[in-house]
Amino acid sequence: MNKKYEKNLSKQKVIEEKIEDLQSELQDLKDEQEEMENIEILKSYRSTDISLDDFLKMMKNHKKEEMKEKKNEEDTKKQEKSNSNQYVGYTVDENIHKDTEEKLNEEN
Repeated sequence: MNKKYEKNLSKQKVIEEKIEDLQSELQDLKDEQEEMENIEILKSYRSTDISLDDFLKMMKNHKKEEMKEKKNEEDTKKQEKSNSNQYVGYTVDENIHKDTEEKLNEEN
């Protein structure tokens, strides 16, 4: 095979391996973060004078709020992406319309 082709394949393989390593490292960091958060939660519980049931309710409410915030962020990103796509589509449609008008005017 062509040397350039083989070099391309080799480079792809190296990049894929790097991606796998980075994804693994990212997952390890996320796991570590979760463990640290859980430790902080336990410390919070132990340092307060609150019943376990009340503490669990408080944590559930906190988790719900986090989920809502995350969903809102995702919705905002989707909306921004949608808006940018609509703008691009509008611009393209507008240009096509202008080109068509110009051609019609030239014919007349």
